[in-house]
Amino acid sequence: MKRGRQGEKPESLAERVQRMTPRFSDLDQKTLAAFLDQFGLMLQCGLQPSTALDALSANQPSQKLCSVIDDISHKIHSGHTLTDAMSRHPDVFPGTVLILVRVGEQSGDLAGQLRRAGEMVNRTNTFLAKVKGAITGPLVTAGFCGLILFMIVKLVFPRFVAMYDKMDIEFPALSKMVLSFVSLVNHPVTLVLFLGLIGFCVVKRRKVQEWVLDFLLFFPPTRPVLGSMLCATTCEALSTLHAQGVPLHRALTLIADSAPYKAHRANLQNCKRALVTTGSLHESLAGIDYFPPFFHAMVAIGEETGALDALLQSCQKMLEEEIEALVER
Repeated sequence: MKRGRQGEKPESLAERVQRMTPRFSDLDQKTLAAFLDQFGLMLQCGLQPSTALDALSANQPSQKLCSVIDDISHKIHSGHTLTDAMSRHPDVFPGTVLILVRVGEQSGDLAGQLRRAGEMVNRTNTFLAKVKGAITGPLVTAGFCGLILFMIVKLVFPRFVAMYDKMDIEFPALSKMVLSFVSLVNHPVTLVLFLGLIGFCVVKRRKVQEWVLDFLLFFPPTRPVLGSMLCATTCEALSTLHAQGVPLHRALTLIADSAPYKAHRANLQNCKRALVTTGSLHESLAGIDYFPPFFHAMVAIGEETGALDALLQSCQKMLEEEIEALVER
């Protein structure tokens, strides 16, 4: 492992992963999953990592991933491990992928762990695509209805307001509220504020995206889908990392670091702290109330029987079926 300045201790993988700030990567996750799977397949065929990386870089359509692969290849030629080289790109490779690569290097099954990491990234991306598809329809419908309502209030209602003003009629309280709302919408200040809000959303679109995702996690119509999806990805990552000998508290740290939802990330970090205090995974995860109840029951059974990995995998399959049913409704 490469040392920093003279007199400083080398930075461990755990420390490097912990200091990573979770970010939304611009790289397509399907491309990343394909790269990991192809990389693992080439290693299974007997190619050296540097040779495989050079071949993947030459045929890589993504310019961003191509530059990342070239940098990893350069670091490997300089004597760094693959994990060290990949960990320099936290916006591309999640912490769970890095741990699987490290486990593969230590166990001698690097190819298998790379392909397993590719499968994990691909399944996570599939879940996100399903959820986006389930949410996009209602949001587009709501937006279209809102636009129609706005056009009616902006173009149609003012004519009625002008006509009623000439009649000098006393309106009921509800009608007065509607007329006041129409006047407010058509006020120039409202237009300025609306344009300002749009500009803010464009400039701070990443932050706004996080806010929207956190809101949807606690919004009743979308909460079951997102809760099941997050639970399924947590099951898969937790079972895979634990089966490879990664301690549960470190596995929770890595899963939290790669979580795309700020609220979910905070809950996982709280679970990690609770796990250190209680020593029970079941008790530490009990605070995440958007996970399905049967998940908590299976985790408790897994801890008691010592078959936590197998039960987590079974729970993941059940959740995938539940997600399919929820998305199809």
